[in-house]
Amino acid sequence: MIKMLKKEIKMAADFLLKLNLKGKDSVHRMRIVKVLQEQHKLFADEELELLKSFAELDENGELVQAEGGGFKLVGDKKEFKKQQQELLEEIFVLEGKNLEPALKTVEEVMMDYNKELSESDAVAHFLWIQAFELANENNKNKGDDE
Repeated sequence: MIKMLKKEIKMAADFLLKLNLKGKDSVHRMRIVKVLQEQHKLFADEELELLKSFAELDENGELVQAEGGGFKLVGDKKEFKKQQQELLEEIFVLEGKNLEPALKTVEEVMMDYNKELSESDAVAHFLWIQAFELANENNKNKGDDE
C-alpha cells in the first residue's frame, strides 16, 4: 500500500512516464500511471466543483475569468482556500492485489535508479522512495504485531 498526497499524484505519474523502461518494467509502470492519471482527473474535477461553489459563474454555469488571471471568487475567500488546502492534503492510497506486482516492479526501479535528477524530478523520485520506505516500515510493523 503506497500513500501520497493528492496534490503529488500528477508529479508522481509524470516522473514515471519520463523513465526509459522496457518490457515488464514498462508494462508495470503504465499500470501504476493509469491509476494515478485516473485519480488525478477525479481530483481535478473535485477541485473544479469546489471552485465553482465559491466563484462567480456566467449564465451557462461556467467560471468567470478575473482580469489578472484566475477566477472571480464571490464567496468567502479564506474558506475557499481552507477547503482547497484540505483537498490538496488528502491522502491517496495506491493499493490492490492486481497492483502488487506492478508496485513491486516500480519500487525496484525507484530504488535502483542512479541517474542524476534535478528540480521536480528529484522531488518526485524522493516522493516515491519515501512512499515505498513508509509502506515497507508499515508492513514490517504489521508483521511484528501478528
